[in-house]
Order: sequence, then structure tokens, then C-alpha cells
Amino acid sequence: MPKLRGRIVSFIKQALTNTISIYKKQLGDQSPLYNGSRYSPTGFIFRAGSPYFISDSFNLGSVVYDDILFDSVYLMYEDLRELLVSRNNDNYLLQLINQRVSSFIISGHSFIRLTADSLHPGISKTGYYEILYPGRSQLLKKTFKTIIEEPSVYENTIIRHIEEAENYYIRIGGTYQRVKSKSELLMLMHDHQKEIQKYVKKTKLNYRKDREKLLILTAEYYDQIAK
Repeated sequence: MPKLRGRIVSFIKQALTNTISIYKKQLGDQSPLYNGSRYSPTGFIFRAGSPYFISDSFNLGSVVYDDILFDSVYLMYEDLRELLVSRNNDNYLLQLINQRVSSFIISGHSFIRLTADSLHPGISKTGYYEILYPGRSQLLKKTFKTIIEEPSVYENTIIRHIEEAENYYIRIGGTYQRVKSKSELLMLMHDHQKEIQKYVKKTKLNYRKDREKLLILTAEYYDQIAK
């Protein structure tokens, strides 16, 4: 969904119009972006799964750090431990301080950091959430990765792989609600349940197989009719 992803990126940038845009090439290593600690990878080899979001390589992106927008910076996101990593001109890998990160964009995907407090009702865990749909009924995805260790009799070692799970949240009436099933989605949109039910059926999408796409389309449709 390149068009929707472009809209999400535009939404993030519009929300940051009051921030100051500073480029790393202008400030060099004196930039406030380089406040953090040295990044250390897990040190493990995984038989399956990856500790990184999309890639273990750096990609150009942007990040709001200490309320300052840094554009065109190299970023890498290790979502296993929720660590956002940058690098300076000497290829020094720097782990950014999570509490100072408001949002970031990497490989066309937008993330915000939400705290589990009264300002974000319904959010039970502080951390990074991917914005799948930026409208009034904002749709977020929270990815959880866990290291599973199993002894290998033949290799006399420990085999490690990563299991991944996702939680989806939709903002209804200013409160984030976790969506666990299609029936729960319909209940959350009870004020237009019949229209939503008809629309979901029309998409011919299966909730289990096409969950993310269905949630995005439904949230967008709900915003169109719930005016």
C-alpha cells in the first residue's frame, strides 16, 4: 500500500511542523542526536527469525529526538529489544535513548513512542508502535519478539530462534482498544456496525490471513462514515 504509506509519512511530518529540522551533515558529531550509548548486538546466531525490523542494515530515515527533527539520517531498528540505532561519520553505532525518541521513520514505515499512562488510555506497555493508519481512528501495531532456546543433542549446543507476535490497537473515542478478532472490531464500531459488517464482507478479506490489510481498510472506511 504505497499510497497509504506515503500518507502516513506525510502525517508524521505534518505533526512535526513545530520542530526544528537539523541535518547531521551540518552539525557533524556535535549533533544532539549522538547522545546515547554504544550499541551492542545480541551476540547470538538465530536459526530462524531476526532481531531487526525488515533488515539488519542501515537505511536512510528520520527521527524526532529531544523534540528535534533529524532528517536524512541512517537508522536501524532492533525490535527484539526495541532499540533504535544510528551511526556517526566514523561508523560508530549509537543506541539512542528511548525516552528521548518521539517518533521515527525507517524504510517507509512510521513509528511513534507511546507511554502507558493517562495520556494514552488503552496502551498497556510503553514502547514503539507502528502507525498503520494515521486517521482519526488511528491504527497501530505492536510487535513482540521473544528468543526461544532449545538444547541440541546432536550439536551439543543451544539452538535459538525468534518467535514473533503482533497486537493491533485502534483509537475509538480517544481511547486505544486492542483488536483481537473480527467480532471485536465490529463491537468497537457498534455505532455503525451494520455498515461495517457489510463493508468487511464486501472486501472478501479473511481476518486471519489478511488481518492487517482488513484492519487498515476498515478503519479508513469507518472514518469516512462516522462523521
